[in-house]
Amino acid sequence: MSSDLFGTEFLIEDVLGSRELDLRHLTIGQALAAMRLPETMFQPYLFDSDTAVPIPLTTKLAAIPADADKVVIRAIRNTLYPTILPVRDETAPVGAVEQGVGFRQIHADADGRAQERVTVLGSTEARELVADQVSEFARQYGLAERGCVFGVSGGGDSNALAYGLASAIDPTRIDAFTLVFDAVFAEEAAVRADVLCHELGIPHRILRSAQIAELLSITTSLDELYADFKTAFGHEALHFFGTFLVLRCARKLAARSGFTDLAFGYNREDLLAEALFMLINGRRPLAIPTRAIGGHRIVMPVWKVPKLLLDACHPQFSLENYRERDPFTTRQRSLAFFLSHALDAAYPAFGLSLLTGIATAFEGDWGRLEYDSELDVFVTEYATADTIAEVTTTLRRHFG
Repeated sequence: MSSDLFGTEFLIEDVLGSRELDLRHLTIGQALAAMRLPETMFQPYLFDSDTAVPIPLTTKLAAIPADADKVVIRAIRNTLYPTILPVRDETAPVGAVEQGVGFRQIHADADGRAQERVTVLGSTEARELVADQVSEFARQYGLAERGCVFGVSGGGDSNALAYGLASAIDPTRIDAFTLVFDAVFAEEAAVRADVLCHELGIPHRILRSAQIAELLSITTSLDELYADFKTAFGHEALHFFGTFLVLRCARKLAARSGFTDLAFGYNREDLLAEALFMLINGRRPLAIPTRAIGGHRIVMPVWKVPKLLLDACHPQFSLENYRERDPFTTRQRSLAFFLSHALDAAYPAFGLSLLTGIATAFEGDWGRLEYDSELDVFVTEYATADTIAEVTTTLRRHFG
């Protein structure tokens, strides 16, 4: 039997499984979050007659004594909340469920009070918006003239970017590829990418283990390289191994094709997570939305686009992709993504404002990437000697 208040089962699903959203056990802090109010700006007080006693935000609503006079949740700053968040109309009728992905916007009316608009987009509208963003990027950064190698994973970000690239530049100027390696890249995702690229007229190749090893001149095997990487850096770091493989393959393919740009579906929250991680650790972020690496540059045509909008372009593909995801990553990576998504959740488009502010503030003063010719990798200026030595030892065993 469902344990929520409405007779419908609600499940939170992620890579570790699913769990029921039990609305009977909401805390005061969670109730504030449901109203999009930050709990650290409020202190609850339990009133018995005229006596007020502070209680924690973690107090469950069901635990409030039935004979209590009231609970007052007091704002601890003189913030004018109606100018920031719209006041809810509790008398408004409940409408039918709309199909699509919803996006909130908040603007001020003539009296300075916040008003909310919600836009629900289907896949067609989402693709058109993404195509417009990619076309604008292509014009600004000369993508059509340069051509690009395009890493398409079969997930929501790169699938949406594929549609945008096919709309913005000649598909024959795109060299798309997908990697398949059971430990990191699923066969099913490559099939989705192949179907999509074929529909869009984009040349596409699937590289499996033996082909990856040949392309990268691995002298042992991809399985042995991955086993060594796992031993050195832990199973949770497999995403970093995947990034290493994709980027090195893209560079090799670019050298063959003569294209200088390497296009990836890095979205708004991806780049916010990276920038926040660098800033929190006292480091300069790496360049966005283009990043030079030797004779090539990484281009990020959907850098301003939120992940939800990219997923909305091919929603069924996106859901399938997430259900194939592995439950391995580092805690720091999880935290960085959690915080990057929390920005727009706290206030619509705040993440975009922060990302564009970072891009402006650090223009011309980004963190440096230095080429290590022995390892054929690009290393940040913050890499420690011990880390470089460990990577060197690992790679030397597998590359001639």
